[in-house]
Amino acid sequence: MNVRICLKVLCVLIAGCVSLPLYGTTWYVRPDGGTRYSTNVTNGQCDGKADAAPSGGKANQHCAFKDVRMLWQDGSYATGTKFPNWGWVIAGGDTVILRGSIGTGVSYRVGWDHASWSCEKNTCWGIAGDPYASGAPPPPSGTAAQHTRILGENYASCRSPSAKTQLHGGWATTNVLDLSGTSYVDVACLDITDFSACGRASQKLGCDSSQDFAQVGIRLSNKTTNLTLTDLHIHGLAGSGIAGPTGDGVVMDYIDILGNASAGWNADANDGITGKGSLLVQHYDISWNGCAEEYPIVHPLPYGDCTDQDHGGYGDGFGTATKDSDPPGWQVHFDKGTASYNTQDGLDALHIGGAGSSMTVTDSLAFSNMGQQLKVGGATATLIGNYIVGNCDAMSHAIPGTPPAYNAKLGLFCRAGDTAIDITMPEDRPAIFQRNIIYSNNHVALEVEYAGDPSPKAAIKYDDNIFIGFPNSEGNNPSPIYSNSDLKMLTNPGASFSNNVTFRPKSDWKCPATRLHETGGSCSDPHLKDETWHPYGYGDASPKAVDKSSSQPASETPNATSHASTVMKSLGAVVVVTGVWQAWRSLRGRATKA
Repeated sequence: MNVRICLKVLCVLIAGCVSLPLYGTTWYVRPDGGTRYSTNVTNGQCDGKADAAPSGGKANQHCAFKDVRMLWQDGSYATGTKFPNWGWVIAGGDTVILRGSIGTGVSYRVGWDHASWSCEKNTCWGIAGDPYASGAPPPPSGTAAQHTRILGENYASCRSPSAKTQLHGGWATTNVLDLSGTSYVDVACLDITDFSACGRASQKLGCDSSQDFAQVGIRLSNKTTNLTLTDLHIHGLAGSGIAGPTGDGVVMDYIDILGNASAGWNADANDGITGKGSLLVQHYDISWNGCAEEYPIVHPLPYGDCTDQDHGGYGDGFGTATKDSDPPGWQVHFDKGTASYNTQDGLDALHIGGAGSSMTVTDSLAFSNMGQQLKVGGATATLIGNYIVGNCDAMSHAIPGTPPAYNAKLGLFCRAGDTAIDITMPEDRPAIFQRNIIYSNNHVALEVEYAGDPSPKAAIKYDDNIFIGFPNSEGNNPSPIYSNSDLKMLTNPGASFSNNVTFRPKSDWKCPATRLHETGGSCSDPHLKDETWHPYGYGDASPKAVDKSSSQPASETPNATSHASTVMKSLGAVVVVTGVWQAWRSLRGRATKA
C-alpha cells in the first residue's frame, strides 16, 4: 500500500513539474555589473548568468553584464556578421532581467556611443561604419512551451512610468529593438526612447549626424508571431514608435505610444506586405504622434514641432499598408484605450482587407485627432462601447501645457471629408456599430460607404448609440449618418437600426429615421453630465442622476438614459478620468524620461 501511495505522489509531482513554465537560463544586466567574457575578450569579467556584481579582477565570473549591448556583442570589433562580436549570447527560451529603472536613474544605451564610431579596447559598441544597423538585432525565438523573455526588473508590477527600465537608442540607429521574424518572445516593463528632440518628418529640428536619435522604437514584421508586449512606454522617437505589421498571436497590454515624430504605429513596412493572423492591443494610449517630444522635457505636454501631411509629415496613431492580407486575413482588435491628438487619423484601418480580415475597437476613447477618430475600410468593422469626440480641429488651438507654436506647421484639420468615423462595408459580414457615444461638430458624424458599387449584401447593425450634435464650421449641426451613395446598408438583410438616441442632428435629418426602418429611437436629450462642446479634449459623458421628483420627462422614450448607462458601464475605466486637465496630467506622467 505504501509503495502504491508513493507512486501516486511521484506521478503528481512529475505531472506538476511538466506543467510548470520553462525559462531556460536567466541572464542579468545591472549598472554595477562587469564586462562580458568571450573567446574574443578573455579578460572579460562576467558570464552574465548571476544577479551579482563582479568581485575583484578575476575573469569569467558568474556575474551580471554592465551594459545591455553585451547581450548581443562582446565589445570587440564588430561588422555584424560573426559571433561572439555580434549576435545574441542567449539561447531561445532564455530569460533576460534588466536591473535598474527610471526611478533609480538607470538608462541603457543602444547603438553607437558617439556620433562617430570609436573602438577603444573591448568597448566597440555597434557595427563599424553602420550606425543604422547598430540597434538590438532580433533575439532568438522561443517555443510554445518555453518563451524567450526580455524583462525590466519590475516586470511583476510595472504600471508606474518610473518602474520601467529605459532603453535609449542613439546616433541614428534605425531600431532600438528589432523583433521582426521572432516567435514566442515576451517583452515587458521597458521605456523605449531616444535623447533628442529631432524628427524625421519635416520637423523644424531635423535629424543629422549631430543628433543622438533613433528612428524606430520596436520593429515588427508579419513573421513576428506569438509575441507579447506588456507595460511598454514607447515615446519620443524620430520616426515611428512601432514600425511594421504583425503575424499571428501577437498580444500587447498596457502600451503607450506617445510623441513620435512621424507616426505612432506605422504598420506599413514599404515592402508590399501587410499583417496576418490575430493582433490584440489592450490598455493602450496612442497620442500626440506627428509631434516631436521635447528633450529635455520642459512642458507638461512636451509635444511640439508637429507636422501633418500638407507639411511633409504623416501623423497616424495607427496606420497600415494599402494591401489586402493573404488568407486567413488580419484580425486586429484595439480594446480599452485612447487615441488622441495625432496629426492624421486616430486608428486608421482603412487599408486592412482581404478575406477573413477584421478591425474591432471596443471600450475605447478617441478624440482630438486631426483626421477621422476611427476609420475602417475593407475589413469587417466592429465598434462597440466607445466614446468618440469629433473635434478634429483641436490642434488648431493653443492647448495649455504644450510648447509655444507647437502647431505652427499644422493646417490640414478635419482632413478627408470632416467626418468623425468612417466605415466601409464589405459584403461577407455586417459591420457592427453599437453602444457608442458620439459628440460631433463635423459635417458628418458617421460616414458609411460600400466597398464598391452599392450592394444589397452590405449591411450595418447600428444600435444603442448616443449621438449629440453641435454647430460645425458652416453653422449647421452634423448629419448623424451619411453616405456618398445611399443608406440602404441600414435596411438591407442582416442590418439593424434600433434604440438609438439622436440629439441635435442636422435640420434635414428626420428623427426617428423611420424611412431607414429605425425602431425604438429617441430624439431627446440623453441627459449626460457634460453636453457642452470641448474644442479639445472631452467632457464627462456619464449619465446624470435622475431627479425622481421632477415632472419633466427624461426623454421621449424610457430607453434614452439606459442607453447611456449601458455605454458607460462598457467603457469602464476609460472614462473614469474626466475633464481635459486630468487627461493631460495622465499624459504628463507617462512622458517621463530619465
